[in-house]
Amino acid sequence: MKWSEEELKALEIGVVGGFARGCQAGGITRFSLLSAVGSTSKSRIRYVRVMGLKEEAVQGIGFQRLAIFRPGIIAGNAHTPRYAAWLGRLIPGRFGTIEQDDIGRAFVAEFISNSAQNGVGYLENGAMRQRSRAFK
Repeated sequence: MKWSEEELKALEIGVVGGFARGCQAGGITRFSLLSAVGSTSKSRIRYVRVMGLKEEAVQGIGFQRLAIFRPGIIAGNAHTPRYAAWLGRLIPGRFGTIEQDDIGRAFVAEFISNSAQNGVGYLENGAMRQRSRAFK
């Protein structure tokens, strides 16, 4: 919250985008990206807008498969206050709380899956939980 929009863009688009371009240049064909629920470059909300710009930048690289993970409130994360994670449990669906461990397992499930379709896929809370359970 203390970062300016330019600092946030430098990290999320500059560093993450640079890493993604390096992966693609090195022959990586599948990439997974952590974003945020509701991300769109047209948002008036700074964080959501920057996440949307990041998604667009990485999509433009041209991976054979790009999985974009869009969690709601991440519980178990040092940057998420406990009260926010608790309150998020009262919100159903994609804007509610998801455990960071579920996100991590869903990332792994995406990478080890031979059935992942080509193109861009979006995974929100429900899909991440489903993949996480299948991986356990």
